[in-house]
Amino acid sequence: MKINIAALLAVGVLSGEPKMLDVKFTVKEAAGHPVLHISLANHSARPVKVLHALATEEEMFGKLFEVRDAETGQLLDYQGIMVKRGPLTDEDYLAMKPGAQRSNAIDLAAAYSFRQGRHAYTISYAGHYLMEGKEMPLTVGPVRFEHTGK
Repeated sequence: MKINIAALLAVGVLSGEPKMLDVKFTVKEAAGHPVLHISLANHSARPVKVLHALATEEEMFGKLFEVRDAETGQLLDYQGIMVKRGPLTDEDYLAMKPGAQRSNAIDLAAAYSFRQGRHAYTISYAGHYLMEGKEMPLTVGPVRFEHTGK
């Protein structure tokens, strides 16, 4: 496995510094639905840009996360809305000033094929954010949660 040292330093992994952009996931049940709560914090001295899909949208318009059965590792099928789109543009990002924090919640129930009964799952994200126009790697998870499917 090849490790990009510059990318690890940029997010603070090797330097012992906090990550430039800290993103945390928690999943909580709400009205029988698994709801992903996303918290974002820009710890850098520079502005960053985060995808609106993570930072502001309450509904998914494409497969954004990887959800797996925690016991078998099997990937759950994405069954949500799939919008065809072109390359990302500046309008697809939310600018976060230095020190800014933000939170968002996304209902996962309609987007993934959760099994009936109580089961454990994991959710993860592999994408990017922008800093000074450059794509910076962003990974979150896997985060374990339980959900009772109907």
